[in-house]
Amino acid sequence: MIHQLVYYSRNAVSGSDRDMLTNMREILSASQRNNSRDGITGFLIFDKTWFIQILEGERARVTETYNRIARDTRHSTATILNVRDVPTRLFPNWTMGGAMRTPEVQEVYLQHGFGGALQPNRLKSDQVVRLALDLQAFEVSRRQPQKLAS
Repeated sequence: MIHQLVYYSRNAVSGSDRDMLTNMREILSASQRNNSRDGITGFLIFDKTWFIQILEGERARVTETYNRIARDTRHSTATILNVRDVPTRLFPNWTMGGAMRTPEVQEVYLQHGFGGALQPNRLKSDQVVRLALDLQAFEVSRRQPQKLAS
């Protein structure tokens, strides 16, 4: 079994969209290094105000990772939505995938009923997981070479 933890927190870094994107890239880069070392996979959703993250791996490592994240001053009010054991990893190839909410991915949010601002305190962890899986699929499809029309 794989331990899975879903949480949200409020962004504490202010600035322009470029500052937000830089912050997101720094977080993902550090997460990928740490998670690779610790056997953690997952996905981070960021919409300027909120971080919503799924962590998966061995129970003690997931707990250590969450505790480290909760102390990070770039966000506040870290709140766990759900902790559970699942049969397999949902993000096996992502030491930490991530998606900043941009116009490019807005259609994915709309498909999940998120037209306006995210309200994490009203979300269920299954909604977060489904959104993250679709954002991951969007990112994977975007990275694949475009086929030329015949």
